[in-house]
Amino acid sequence: MRFGRRFIEEPQSIQMAPLIDIVFITLVFFMTVYTYSALESEIDITLPTADAAVPMDRNRGEIYINIRSDGRIILNNREVGLDELQQILNRVAEYFPGGAVIIRGDKEAHLGTAIAVLNCCKKADIQNVSFAAVKEDKHDGSG
Repeated sequence: MRFGRRFIEEPQSIQMAPLIDIVFITLVFFMTVYTYSALESEIDITLPTADAAVPMDRNRGEIYINIRSDGRIILNNREVGLDELQQILNRVAEYFPGGAVIIRGDKEAHLGTAIAVLNCCKKADIQNVSFAAVKEDKHDGSG
């Protein structure tokens, strides 16, 4: 004689709401990581070194101007001339007063191109201009 009860097992259903949440959060994460990684790796530039270099945080209205070793100016993953750069900087100064410009120049780039970019910043009345550099590694020869 069997006194135990028989339970009918119902098939397990997949909860869709948590699954959608996880997929959405993962998507946002990868989009954010891609955006920041693309900013730093969009161009092949060997930055100069400086022992006083410090890492900076991104701010609103901040743009990176990349100068290649051959003197070409790259902005938002495309090559621009000085006239187009001037127009872009004028709009940045208009919509983001106090915005920053970071010049990422290759260590082999000519100084004349950097001066021309600085001149465009001055004409657009952008005062917050800085140059990107990497922290200099000091090797004492013992390792």
